[in-house]
Amino acid sequence: MPYKTISDIMIRDVISCTEKDSLDVPNRLMAEHSIRHIPVISSENGDFLGVITQKHLLKEAFQQAKLFGSVDMWTFGRGVTVKSAYSKDVETVQPELPLSEAGKYFLETKYGCLPVVEQGKLIGLVTSVDFVRIAVELLTEQEKEDKK
Repeated sequence: MPYKTISDIMIRDVISCTEKDSLDVPNRLMAEHSIRHIPVISSENGDFLGVITQKHLLKEAFQQAKLFGSVDMWTFGRGVTVKSAYSKDVETVQPELPLSEAGKYFLETKYGCLPVVEQGKLIGLVTSVDFVRIAVELLTEQEKEDKK
């Protein structure tokens, strides 16, 4: 497995939403695809804007509940847009970034994803789970070699 750069492991078919979507869109996408991070792209030009996470959705749900009392948590997000809840100041990387550098980023920041962006456009996504997957593959290979 010659993994060297982010482009070797990045998810290329990235599920995303726009800043104009209501919060029920990322909430539904996260549930349907068992993911925790969704890149936000511009509804106007497709540029990468940031990331919305499960934590963002929970924070917004609690704020809505605090403001309006006991609410139906499945429908709270219909009146609130992604624009009010996502992180705009998100670290992005280029596809040629060495995997060791990306790994250090995950260890140092504890963030769960790194959007891969070229010329303002989202081209991929790498998550901390992708690094766990690589570690399992390498350990499995090592175990096979040790048994020989």
